[in-house]
Formats: sequence, C-alpha cells, structure tokens
Amino acid sequence: MKIIKKISYVLLTILLLSSQVMISDFQEEAEAKSLKDLRAELQELYQKQKENQDKQEATEEEIEETNEEIAKLTKEKEEIRSQIRDLEAEIEQLNKDIEAKNKEIQDIISYYQITSSNPNMYLEYVLTATDLTDMIYRAAVAEQLSDYNDSLIEEYEDLIRENEKKSEELVNQNVKLDAKTKELEKELSKLSIELKGTVEGALSIEEEISVAENTIKQYEKTYEAFKCDEKMDYKACLESNKDVLPPDTAFYRPVVSGYISSGYGPRTYKLNGKWKSDFHYGLDFATSHGSKIYAVAAGRVVAIVNAKALYSQNKKKICGGTKVYIIHTVNGKKYTSTYMHMASYSVKVGDVVTKDTVIGKVGGSPSIEYWDNCSTGAHAHLMMSTGHYTIDYTSSSTLTSRSFDPHEVVNAPKEGGSFKNRTTKY
Repeated sequence: MKIIKKISYVLLTILLLSSQVMISDFQEEAEAKSLKDLRAELQELYQKQKENQDKQEATEEEIEETNEEIAKLTKEKEEIRSQIRDLEAEIEQLNKDIEAKNKEIQDIISYYQITSSNPNMYLEYVLTATDLTDMIYRAAVAEQLSDYNDSLIEEYEDLIRENEKKSEELVNQNVKLDAKTKELEKELSKLSIELKGTVEGALSIEEEISVAENTIKQYEKTYEAFKCDEKMDYKACLESNKDVLPPDTAFYRPVVSGYISSGYGPRTYKLNGKWKSDFHYGLDFATSHGSKIYAVAAGRVVAIVNAKALYSQNKKKICGGTKVYIIHTVNGKKYTSTYMHMASYSVKVGDVVTKDTVIGKVGGSPSIEYWDNCSTGAHAHLMMSTGHYTIDYTSSSTLTSRSFDPHEVVNAPKEGGSFKNRTTKY
C-alpha cells in the first residue's frame, strides 16, 4: 500500500510539474500592459490598501477591547485565588486551634478527674479541701469544661464549614471566569488570525504598490526615451530598441560559496520556535552574512522592494525582506529571477546587469534584518519564474505561480550540498 502511495505521489508530482510547464508556456503570450493600464491598476491597489487599513484598524480595536476584558477577568480570578488562599489558611489555623484547645482542655479535665477520684493525690496538692463536697464540685467543673470545649470546638467547626462553603463558591466562580476567559481567548485568536491575514494582505499590497510605482517610473522613462504614446503596449514600445535587454546563454549561482539549505517544494521547518509547513518557491543558498549577491545572468532590473524603508514607514515586517527582480532572455526564452532576504542592494530599477554584476549583499539574519519576519539565518533566496515580470504580467501572485525549481536552469548541488564557486557543475 505504501509503495502504491509513493508511486501515486511521484506520478502526481510529474503531472503537476508538466502542467506547470504547459501553463507557463501558454502564459508567455500574455498581453503586456500599457503605461495607462499600470496607472489604473495602481489606483485600484491604493483603494484596496485603504480598505484593508480600515478593516485592520477595526480589528485592532476589537483585539484591544478583548485584551482589556481578559485582563479584567484575570485580575478578578487572581483576587478570587487570593481569597481562596486566605480561607484555606484560616481553615488550617482553625484546625490547629481545635487541636491545641482540645489538648489544653483535656489536660485540665484530666487533672480535675484525677484529683477528684484520688483523695490521696489530691491531699498532696491541696491540704485544706478534703471533703466529699469539694470532690463533687471539681467533678462538676471538669464536666463544665468539657461541655465548654465541645461548644468551642463546634463553633470552630462551624467556621471551618462556612469557610469551606465560601471556598467552594469561589472555586465555582473561578471556573465560570475560566470558561469566560477561554471564550474570549478563542475570540482573540480568531481576531488575531483575521488581523494577521489582513496585515499580510496589506503588506502584499504595499509591496505591489511599491513595485507598481517604481515600474511606472521606469515605464515613463522608456516611453519618453522611445517617444511612445502611453496607451501603447509596453512590449511594442520596447520593440523600437532591440538592445534594451542583453541576451545570455546560461545561468550562474548567485553567490560564490555556501550550501543549499532548502530546496524547491513542500517543506517543514522551525520558525520563531514553532514548526511550520509551507511550499518553498525557490532555492536557499546559505552563506555568510554580507556576502556578495550576483545576478544569475545578463538582464535588467525591473523592480525592487526596499523592506527596511517600508518597515520604517509603517512598522510592519515583510516576509522575504528586501527583494530585487531581474528579467532575462536566455537562449531565446524569457525568465525573471527574484532575490530575497537581502541585507542591502546596489542596483536601481532600469539598470542593465551581467552575471558579474553585484546586485547586493546577503541578509536574512533575524537579529540584523529585523524587518524580515520569515528567515532563520543568513542566506540568499533565489526564485526563478517564466516570462518577464512587469512586462508580460504585473501581479506578484502571477510571478509566484509561474515559478519553477531553479535547479532546472541554475546548476547547483542538491539540498545539503555545498559549493565553492559559481561555475562547477553538479
């Protein structure tokens, strides 16, 4: 049965990969956008961002109110626990008092009983009281003391029962508060998930806005340089200059040395102390922090996301950190390479690069790149996609959907394998 499942999984994987290739080839013919189209899309993104921000503010207000209610209940429960502790201490002291009082009364009663029943012993202590009447009197005193002790102990026991009843009521009250707190915590969890989704969505929009704004600036330069009408398809505008994007014949590794810490596909790993499962859309080249990152082939920088700058504006971390996007035409086919978790970048949108161009430095260290919330250590993440991002399509989700295993075009060791240069074949 296990063998059949494994075979089925392999066949499904092959089918999915084949489907991806076919879809990618089909999408190569996607219609390019004009400058006017991009401006309209940017306005839509602004509107979507505003809607998400409004929703986020409302959700944050609900979360704050829920947290305040939980804090109030927590304080109330702590007061109840304190009362229970006081009652338990009182019960314990009453039990000790009963024990001590019992011993004290018993000692007195024993003395009176002994002296009353043994005249000779009595005469050793009291020489003047030897008559029978005095002995009867002492016996009566002993009985009265015994009755008093019983009455006192009964009073103590009543107090104990009363305290136990109070304690039981407080425990029941605490149980109800616990139940209410759990309900609020569930609601808080639900709100947090909603807020998290909203925040991540908002960040995605902010990234896309950043890319769109920079892309529009680049489009404007191109349209101005080539004297194109803004309604004209960008591809058609570029056709007036065949040398805009330098061709290339191969891809190279983005860093000089290191090892492959994570491959393309589904994975499970530990992030911020918790296990997480997701689909990894690229290869992670683990290397020392600050190492140079090179373009994987000749091409042109079409977009940059400055995560640090975005974080300074809105204090929101971005998964993937700072990113650089480069388009390539290699052996006649169109690709886009995306570099993530960068400590810094040294290129700008519109720059023409070669495989020897240093585009930035390796980041991904949580203690340094505090604006990146999904990295466990220094590495360069490389994602490869078909088509030219910002030209053939402008959506970041389309870029991700068109990604493929970089191993197909970039020569790199398997996961766990190391390398010492950019060119040795594996």
